Amino acid sequence: MSLLDRRRKPTASVTTRSPNALAGRPLRWRSAVAGASAALLSMVTIALPAVLAWVASSESTVDWTQALSVGSSAWLLANGAHLRSGPASISLMPWLLSAIPLIIATVSARRVVMQLDDGRPRRIKHWGGLRRDVADAAPTFICSYALVGLATSLVTSGQPLRPSVLGSVLGTAVVGFASFLIALVLEFRGDFGSLAPDLTAVLEARLSILVRRAIRPGLWGAVAIFGAGLVLTLVQVGMHLGRIGQLYDTLGADPVGVGVLSIGQATLLPNVALWAASWMAGPGFGFGDGSAITWSASNPGLLPLVPGLAALPDPGPLPPGMWLIVLVPVAAGAFVGWRALREVSRLSALQVKARTAASACVVAALVLTLASELAGGSLGAVRLGWIGAPSLEFGVAVLGELLVGAGVVVCLSHLRAARR
Repeated sequence: MSLLDRRRKPTASVTTRSPNALAGRPLRWRSAVAGASAALLSMVTIALPAVLAWVASSESTVDWTQALSVGSSAWLLANGAHLRSGPASISLMPWLLSAIPLIIATVSARRVVMQLDDGRPRRIKHWGGLRRDVADAAPTFICSYALVGLATSLVTSGQPLRPSVLGSVLGTAVVGFASFLIALVLEFRGDFGSLAPDLTAVLEARLSILVRRAIRPGLWGAVAIFGAGLVLTLVQVGMHLGRIGQLYDTLGADPVGVGVLSIGQATLLPNVALWAASWMAGPGFGFGDGSAITWSASNPGLLPLVPGLAALPDPGPLPPGMWLIVLVPVAAGAFVGWRALREVSRLSALQVKARTAASACVVAALVLTLASELAGGSLGAVRLGWIGAPSLEFGVAVLGELLVGAGVVVCLSHLRAARR
């Protein structure tokens, strides 16, 4: 029975226990199995195509164990681990590839959460009233998931990639934690605070109502700017399909190689969308030291022979007026302001409206700054030591642009309300 069918009131007098509910050692065992199986399933999902590509490719020169090792290393990379091969370091985490372990782990964690007691659960008094079954299940799930990451990093080390052992453990632990948290949110939506009611009460008392009102419109603003970057990326790819096709022809790879290369590039689409958003905001992005693509000029430098990079602007000055693209994040700020106004009364003071909108802009900028930092990384040594956008500059720039758009909307809305 799903928790969606339960009445989740921590003070309820219901003491009945579902026959399928788990607690104590059975719950911990179920959580351990779920965490380990989720890690193994997601690893097979990512590593198996690498082995199949090795089998199908007529130009393969490596042993199947090396193909499996590369696929397993790709799974670790998707979980946030860094890889090394000689002096080269690979830390660029493909977001679409990372979605595979996160989704599989969330589904597995949700099956555990659905088996929690639906009566009045035991609680840990000194931990904010946290449910004891959640305190048992979550760490067990996370540790079992991370143990698979540790084992994989030790087994695949040096064949031909060398994963960071510490990074593998920490990365898989973060994915395990995030997936279990998402599973709890999905099952307890509308009553998430009942998991730790005492802690929730403290947070609600200390957390400003201004911040609580700003979170939702701020997240919408971050999504809007990311979406704009994604649209710009797809438009650029569509406009340069001819050049991309020519690079594929130059590589001369067989159909299997072309397919693997295309899928690998597609997994970076969300990352590139954030870099495009940084270009719209002004700071731009780059492909290593001395490389920069901004409103005024394109200086990509010496690039690897990757077909998707043909969508970048030609080296040299860009057409005048490209700075007008900044109107996109300003428009996103107007959207944030409109969403923020929905969180307050129409007759609220201008100061209240302005603070709410400004707080929402700060939330959006913080989310985009963190996302930009996670979207960057290295793809090799020296020249490709860092690829991505300058996160801090991006966050500051986009904050200013969001504030401009939100400020216009708030002022116009307040003037309109005052005239009525």
